[in-house]
Amino acid sequence: MDIVGYSDPLSAAPGDTVRCMVSTRAASFRASFARIAGAGGPAVLESAIDGEHAGFVQPLRPGSFVAVDGLTRPAGATAFVLEAWVWPSAPGAHPQAVAGRFDGMRGFALGVDDFGAAALWLGSAGGVTVLSTRTPLRRCAWHRLEASYDPATRRARVVQEPLEEWPGASVRAEVEQEVEPWSEAAAPFLLAAWGEPAQAHFNGKLEAPRLLDGAGTVLAAWDLGGDFASDHVADVSGGGANGRCVNLPMRAVTGRSWRGATTEAAAAPDEYAAIWFHDDDLEDAGWKPSLELHLADDLPSGLYAVRLATEHAVDELPLFVRPPRGGGAHADVAVLMPTLSYLAYGNEHNSWANPIPSTPGLEQILAAVGERDRYVEEERLKSIYELHTDGSGVAYSSRLRPVANLRSDYGMPLLLGGPHQLPADVELLEWLDHTQVPYDVFTDEDLHADGAALLAPYRVLLTGSHPEYWTAQMLDALERWLGRGGRLMYLGGNGFYWVTSVFPDKPHVLEVRRGHAGTGVWRSEPGEVHHASTGEPGGLWRFRGRAPQRYAGIGFTAQGFDECLPYRREHGSHDPRAAWIFEGVEADEFGAHGSVLHGAAGFEIDRIDAALGTPPHTLVLAVARGFSDVYQATSEDVLTSDSLQGGTVSPLVRADMVFYEGRNGGAVFSTGSIAWCGALLDDDCDNDVARITENVLRRFAREGPVN
Repeated sequence: MDIVGYSDPLSAAPGDTVRCMVSTRAASFRASFARIAGAGGPAVLESAIDGEHAGFVQPLRPGSFVAVDGLTRPAGATAFVLEAWVWPSAPGAHPQAVAGRFDGMRGFALGVDDFGAAALWLGSAGGVTVLSTRTPLRRCAWHRLEASYDPATRRARVVQEPLEEWPGASVRAEVEQEVEPWSEAAAPFLLAAWGEPAQAHFNGKLEAPRLLDGAGTVLAAWDLGGDFASDHVADVSGGGANGRCVNLPMRAVTGRSWRGATTEAAAAPDEYAAIWFHDDDLEDAGWKPSLELHLADDLPSGLYAVRLATEHAVDELPLFVRPPRGGGAHADVAVLMPTLSYLAYGNEHNSWANPIPSTPGLEQILAAVGERDRYVEEERLKSIYELHTDGSGVAYSSRLRPVANLRSDYGMPLLLGGPHQLPADVELLEWLDHTQVPYDVFTDEDLHADGAALLAPYRVLLTGSHPEYWTAQMLDALERWLGRGGRLMYLGGNGFYWVTSVFPDKPHVLEVRRGHAGTGVWRSEPGEVHHASTGEPGGLWRFRGRAPQRYAGIGFTAQGFDECLPYRREHGSHDPRAAWIFEGVEADEFGAHGSVLHGAAGFEIDRIDAALGTPPHTLVLAVARGFSDVYQATSEDVLTSDSLQGGTVSPLVRADMVFYEGRNGGAVFSTGSIAWCGALLDDDCDNDVARITENVLRRFAREGPVN
């Protein structure tokens, strides 16, 4: 891309300073500051960053590894032995380092060569010698590797031994030959990569790497288990050569001794003494700040952006300005911007880069792919809807890197269904500006950190269109607030779905383990459902007794990306408890238009379910039925492969709109459709979807009981 960037933080309070990291091919770029929505609507604001700034290219360096400190031996041409247990997940294609100090020309490294076999690289003034067993390692199987060099005989040796022997496959292999003495490399000692900057990244798991001298003395032995939420890798030899994980490889993964007696890493750390590395992991791009923006102490809450422009391209870095910390609410209404969901979908490109050939409108989808999307693909930026190079699922997403689809004007929505994530929620904010009802905004990250205290000043909380990813701390805060009389407007679909966690010392990173059920593009490996960041079991909140129906009355039931439908009013809409919601609505059918698949009900939809927690006094106000066969019931609701629950003949495939009163004067209104917010602006906000939403908003926001 001609210009791209990211900011830190993504959510800030008045008085904070925001760093903006920018990469551009241009010699300079222009910056400005603008309000996208809130407190008076869109506007360009005067700021200290206005004007020209120096431009320079900042590269991305994906790939995880362990950098080792304090290891001074072995020195050039001395004896050594390197050992490690490896579980290669993508052997072959190109060299992959396991351990060593090698810069591509000098030094030594044990690894897996482009033949998929164990190999030793030795570099000297005369060139590089590669000693290989020429016996491919089995993919996703444990092997013990050993490499050694003896300066007295100038002989090097490589051995590979599978943990499990099978007739005719993965047999023990060994090679030994005389080589030139190796020379000292200036590069650091690394695990799972070599060189500086790091390259030849290993794909797969490593366990128990050790380095010995020629006499058999252990110079370093690394425990890759231990504190699973930490970057620290301990040298348990006593030599002090501790390591540090770079780019967040996956911890809390099974090792060679795991037998399935437990799936909780903390309960059996010796069985989880491995780390899974990937050549496309990226936690922090590490770019230098190109500019810093100081937010005025009186800046109103809302959605803002730092705008970047060169002669040939533009970009924007969204910024959510929350109310002042310490109880500085300026309104009775708050909008929770689902930034964890934004990050979960951040840089999503699986839907168009690897489409199903029969995908409707595939040619239109591919024609809409733009420069931002190609940048994501070329730079191997991943969402948690992608797979790593080795085919395993991406479990982490970070905001400290370019997130090209986290833009208010992003023009390549998921499967071209219409605005999705931030662009869809901008439509919600634009509608709120139209109503002139004052509101504050804050983010998932804010709610996770501040808890119930953040919600306490507000009478009404609106969600975005797709608040799918929630942490335990967020659910706890919401539950406490609802119990004290909070009024929730859940204006989306597929919310409160996946167990999500945030690393205690890395607020910029979310973690999701998909478990073994749920609607997603990958499943967790056996024994690897628990999160490294918190130790909690992952998967669906439903299976931890916290289904969405407990909070919103409805929960995810189906998805489809071909069409949306209107709602039809049900008996509950005429009940005196809820009739006020439909004041000014004359038709029984509403929501036949919208920016998301041309309707208000669809994309992803929710339903009531008493068994999952829908309160018994819930009123079903309206329902959308009759979706195409593209819409299928969620996998967690289908018990057998021939079940009638699976297709659109199932009564589960519908969108339910509900209302119920909560405790202490509280209430909940839920729409059950991602597409709902996309219908608010239709006909300049003069439509039944907007009318219903405004009726609820104004009634919820007023003092006194709802009914």
